[in-house]
Amino acid sequence: MPKMKRLSVVFLSLILLSGILLSSCLKVKDPVPQTYLKVGLVSGLGGFKDAGFNQGILAGLQQIAYDFPMICQAKESPTKADIEVNINYFLANGYNLIITSGYDASLATVVAANANPKTSFLILDYSMASPPSNLLCAVFDVDQSSFPCGFLAAYWALRQSPSNPVAGFVAGTDIPEIRQFSVSYSHGVAYFDSIYNKNVQTLGYFANSFNDTLQGARLADSLLKQNISTIFVFAGKTGNGALYKVKEAGKYAIGVDVDQYYSIPAVGPVLLTSCMKGLTNMTYSIVRSFYYNHFPGGTIVHGTLDNGGVGIAPFHDFDTKIPDSIKISLNNVINGIKNGTIKTGWPGSL
Repeated sequence: MPKMKRLSVVFLSLILLSGILLSSCLKVKDPVPQTYLKVGLVSGLGGFKDAGFNQGILAGLQQIAYDFPMICQAKESPTKADIEVNINYFLANGYNLIITSGYDASLATVVAANANPKTSFLILDYSMASPPSNLLCAVFDVDQSSFPCGFLAAYWALRQSPSNPVAGFVAGTDIPEIRQFSVSYSHGVAYFDSIYNKNVQTLGYFANSFNDTLQGARLADSLLKQNISTIFVFAGKTGNGALYKVKEAGKYAIGVDVDQYYSIPAVGPVLLTSCMKGLTNMTYSIVRSFYYNHFPGGTIVHGTLDNGGVGIAPFHDFDTKIPDSIKISLNNVINGIKNGTIKTGWPGSL
């Protein structure tokens, strides 16, 4: 196998392993299944057709419903107020496990968990210091995958504009879960500079909504007008508008949450990679464990590079355009993050 193809397989294998690894960390011996299990999923803002975060979680629930005898229902949340309404719907209808996601759902989820100790809750992409005993927090250490995306973006920005290279980003609202992306992405750019003695800068904008594609397009356009050719987009449905604007301009982007080369095929030709969370596999694995009477409520589960919970997608159309030297460096970066010799810059990893 030629070297270039071998290197591509490394990244692809990282993603394909996630289902096995996340499942194995939650399995128990001699499982005894529950009977008549009802699982409800409350979407985050942006709905289930966001081609990313919510859609990835829904896919996990749909697969578990296909594989195991349980009742599963999903309800969309167009507004923040709908999150509480949907949680109460599942409570009123006797659901055993209620799944929510993200910062916007955190308060309603914690309040409901405290008020309903016999109901189990799973919140994805949010953690707290001491979850109630019936609440499991599942988080993704996205700084571990955003950092190598920053490294790659720095290389590509330098390639496009050697005299004034800037790696851009369009982010969601300025909350810790989003800053985890932006901080580590910027550190990945800085690490590229330190390795290659370059001076690639970072510039980005935060949106005030995860559900405004027009705002995403405007923010991307502002970066493009400053001759920024490479933009990392992590803003939910708002980010989809940014991706389409980058595609329209003939520039380059990095996607988020899922492999957006597949979830938004129209922008696939401009995607260098995607910064992925194992949303589908994490959802599937935890619900499967709950089905077999194992639910570690009151704790926090982490998706990492080590267990396949986060990673970067294949390079797809850019696989032959990214040189072997950069692929090798990216592999070294990923291994360095795994073994702790490279710090992502995000609090907790310093």
